[in-house]
Amino acid sequence: MIFTVKQKENNVYEVYADDRLFTVCDYSATYKRPFMGPVYAPDGVSFTRFEPFHKEHPHQRSLFIGVGDVNGVDFWNEYEDDKGVIVFDSVDEISEGDTAVVAVNTVWKKPDGTPVVNENRRLTFSAAETGVRVDVRVVFTAAYGEVEFGATKEAGPLGIRVNDFMRADKRGTFRNSEGGIKEKKCWGKEALWCNYRGRKKGKLYGIAAFDRKTNERFPTTWHIRNYGLMAANNLFFKGGLSIPANENLQYDYTVVFWTDSINEAEFSE
Repeated sequence: MIFTVKQKENNVYEVYADDRLFTVCDYSATYKRPFMGPVYAPDGVSFTRFEPFHKEHPHQRSLFIGVGDVNGVDFWNEYEDDKGVIVFDSVDEISEGDTAVVAVNTVWKKPDGTPVVNENRRLTFSAAETGVRVDVRVVFTAAYGEVEFGATKEAGPLGIRVNDFMRADKRGTFRNSEGGIKEKKCWGKEALWCNYRGRKKGKLYGIAAFDRKTNERFPTTWHIRNYGLMAANNLFFKGGLSIPANENLQYDYTVVFWTDSINEAEFSE
């Protein structure tokens, strides 16, 4: 599988897998937060929900990064004008080939434009046996003084909103690495991974998200809901944390968009 990246206007990057549009990395000023989506299977079905201004949780756009309490500022919700914004700063790397990289620097700002924290978001695309693997690396830098992440439920930092046909309160389901099924057995639980799946016209589609051993307080706990949200969140269940001034905090995740079947052990490094 060969991946190519096409840069469009307004800091939008289309990622193609063998000349087929796989996803879009949108850093435009159209939205308060950048995101990756929609994410397409080879047959054109979207794995993720993408309606730009959906009435229900509009901020949950496909695959996104967010934290609901950063020095007291909400970078998760966007219902009111007092929420923070994540602003494009510069391109770090764009590459193509057997793997592709879209790496962008952003600044998380208060509503009045005051910077709070810098973020480097690196998305690496490669082939998986039954789909596409996306390695997500997020590096926060406390460039403007100490950064405090509060113990907030509204957080990932990794968040994924699945397409409605996968929703566990409809026709879909999810499970975790510990054998938990659906929200009652997975929400707030530690797990190496969670895997959301559902059928459309008889075909099985899924999104599996994996935590990495290098992440703080591994394994993560999960803010995962039957209505279609899957988020890796240590902050609410294990307490907030601080990034000292001028230091970094790095998170790594692997997300696999798969069809028909998946062997989770293959990605549980």
